[in-house]
Amino acid sequence: MNSKERVLRAVNHKLADRTAITFDAEKEVYQMLFKHFETKEKETLFDKLNVDTWMILPRNYIYLASDSEKIEKTSIWGFKSRVTAYSGGTYEEIFHSPLAGKDELFDIKNHNWPDNDILDFSQFVPEAKAHSDRAIIGTFTWGAYFLASMVRGMEDLMIDMVARKEYADHLIKTISEKSEYYLTKMLEEHGEGIDIVYMADDTCSQLAPLFSPETFKEFVAPYLKKFTSVVHKHNKKFLLHTCGSVRTFLPQIIDCGVDMLEPIQITAEGMEPAGLKRDFGEDICFYGGVDLQKVLSTYSSEKVSDEVKRLIDILGKDGGYIMGPGHTYIQPDTPLKNILAMYKTANEYRPYKI
Repeated sequence: MNSKERVLRAVNHKLADRTAITFDAEKEVYQMLFKHFETKEKETLFDKLNVDTWMILPRNYIYLASDSEKIEKTSIWGFKSRVTAYSGGTYEEIFHSPLAGKDELFDIKNHNWPDNDILDFSQFVPEAKAHSDRAIIGTFTWGAYFLASMVRGMEDLMIDMVARKEYADHLIKTISEKSEYYLTKMLEEHGEGIDIVYMADDTCSQLAPLFSPETFKEFVAPYLKKFTSVVHKHNKKFLLHTCGSVRTFLPQIIDCGVDMLEPIQITAEGMEPAGLKRDFGEDICFYGGVDLQKVLSTYSSEKVSDEVKRLIDILGKDGGYIMGPGHTYIQPDTPLKNILAMYKTANEYRPYKI
C-alpha cells in the first residue's frame, strides 16, 4: 500500500496498513530537521518521516512570490502584513486592511481586486506527477470569510455581519466569486493528479466560536458549500482548515460537504477527541490532532509517544484519521526528540489495520 492509497482509505473511513501521516512546520523546524537528517531536500525529509501527503501551492499564493523575502508584504487581495521576530523565530501579522473604515458598497466595487491570472498553477501537474505515490493536496486561496476579515479588518467585519449585513454579504460574495474562479481554473486546467483540495477559513478562537451558528449559516456556509460542490464535481476531496473551538459549527461544516477537518486543536473548548469521534467520526475525517501548546513543546518524548498512541486509538478506530500537528505548523520551540518520537510512533503503532 502506498501513501496515496493509505490517505484515501482514511478519508473514506477505511482501515489501512497503518495510520496515515501528514507534516508541516515553520521554517525553523524544517531547518532543524534538515540538519538532523543531513539533507536539504523536502522529499528526503518526508521519506525519513514516512509522510503520506504532499501539498502544492500556486505561485503568488496570497502574497506575490517576489515579496516572499520582504519584511512587509502586500497580499494579492490588498491587505498588508509584517514579519515580526520573537525569541523562537518569526511570525506574520496583518497591519493594514484596505477596506477598514470604508463603509459604502461602492468602496467594495472600487477596491483593487486581484487579476484572474495572478495565480500561477503551471507547476501543479509536473509536481503532482513527481510525487504521485503520495496523496496530493492542492490549494488555491483562503476562505471567503477569512479573507474578508483581513481585507475589511476583523472589527469592522464583525460589526458588518450584525449591523451592516448588506455590506458583509456583498464583500464576502465578491471574494467568494473570485476564489471560485481560481478554484475552477485550478481543477479544470491543472487538476490532474490532485487528490484533495485544501482551504483555510478560521472562524473560531480557542475558547469559543467567533460568532453564532446563525451567523455562520448566513455568511460562511453558503460559500463553503459552493467550494465543496466544485471540488466534488471534479471527484476530489475537500480539506478545510479551521482551528480552535469548532465543534459548534461541525454539523453545518459536514452539511456543507467538507470531507476532512484540520487541525483538530484538542486543547480548544469542546474539542476532546473521544467526543468528536463519537459524534462526528462517521461523517468527517480528522486531520492533525497532536497538541503543540503542551504535548510537543513540553512533554518528554515518552509522553509524546503515549499521546500519539492515544489519538490513534480514539480517532483512528474504523479509519477516518490522518495524524499530524494539531495546529498545522510545528513550532520552533518544539524539541527535535519530540518530533522524532511523534513520527516514529505513528509509523510503528498499528492497533487497527487491514
